[in-house]
Amino acid sequence: MVLTPLCLQASLGVDLSGAILLDVERNGEAWYVYPEDNNRYYLGRPKDAFQIMRELGLGISEYNFQKIAQAGVKVDGDLELARRLSGKIIIQTEKNGEAWYIYPHDLKKYYLGRPKDAFKIMRELSLGISRENLAKIHKPGIEENIDKYSNYIHKKINVADKDYTVDAIEIDLKNPNLKIITDTADNYNCKTDCNVKALADFILDNNGFAGINGTYFESYDKNKLNYYFFPVYNSNEKKLINADQLKYWTTGPVIAFDENNKFYYFKDSRDFVGVDSFEKKYNVKIQAAIGNKPRLIENKMNLLIEWDIDKKQRDVKARRNAFAYKEDLNNLGKGIVYLLVVQNVTVPELVDVVKKFDVDYALNLDGGYSAALWYNDEYMAGPGRDIPNAIIFSDK
Repeated sequence: MVLTPLCLQASLGVDLSGAILLDVERNGEAWYVYPEDNNRYYLGRPKDAFQIMRELGLGISEYNFQKIAQAGVKVDGDLELARRLSGKIIIQTEKNGEAWYIYPHDLKKYYLGRPKDAFKIMRELSLGISRENLAKIHKPGIEENIDKYSNYIHKKINVADKDYTVDAIEIDLKNPNLKIITDTADNYNCKTDCNVKALADFILDNNGFAGINGTYFESYDKNKLNYYFFPVYNSNEKKLINADQLKYWTTGPVIAFDENNKFYYFKDSRDFVGVDSFEKKYNVKIQAAIGNKPRLIENKMNLLIEWDIDKKQRDVKARRNAFAYKEDLNNLGKGIVYLLVVQNVTVPELVDVVKKFDVDYALNLDGGYSAALWYNDEYMAGPGRDIPNAIIFSDK
């Protein structure tokens, strides 16, 4: 059985507590959703899986152990006790420390035996799940990194005696295998009924390891449904969507990357001019580009303009996103990128929080219901609603 989105609730970790999940889209990797924290634990090889099972096991008295029916036996046993232990691994502490799994589907115990036996049973009792849905269940631990060039951070940042919760991904542009992608659901200047999709789809379509949602878009007006006027370069189609908006001063700033992953910032879209002008001026090929507003930080200074934000941005506390860049003075243009999601802030407060990262430039992204952040096959924030464009980082 494979889970579909129709089967899913807001918190998959709770709904699938105690289940063994099989990633049907990626090498059949097996994960165990531990009922105590509803996080997923990678079972890996038979020896690794057996070790994890024993580490997460719960000791049980022989008296209670005998009350639970064994697989293959028709009797039901003590169903109330079995339900309390559903999905857990129990250890016979009074008899050789043998491990058993209480299968949620039939509330019976399965002997895990030796590592190979345990691994076989775990796979036979597993539930198939897509890579996108698996990403909605958290792995244990607060921080994570794939390699020395990127990492995920979850922390509190204090500004004016207030603590703000931040989810952040740091990406070093000096990674020789890094590929930066800005992608759009449509490959033309769509005006209404535009296509949208989950951030996960953008990530998986581009084989990404990290990503964040992109520009503001119209999500309510049926006459302009999912329309966005900001320029976004479709890296796969090698086409700048909404290039006609570059000529207006109201379009706001644009950030871009060339094929060597060098960062460029334009405080006014008119300064970017267009793809041909950019490539000719800097003698490079463009790789990715996106615009949005308002600008937050420029040359390390808070340059948020009061009249450039509306009442909702100024006063409403919500989940808000930002794309930021910190320069490396020894390797200009090849510094650190930050993908940031900050909880419960106004846009002015967002600037103050982002400044704590000592960045040189920061651009506001769509937030609220759109907010989504992905790292290493896991939603660190979101998944949020479907979106028309995204920023993705992958390995070449």
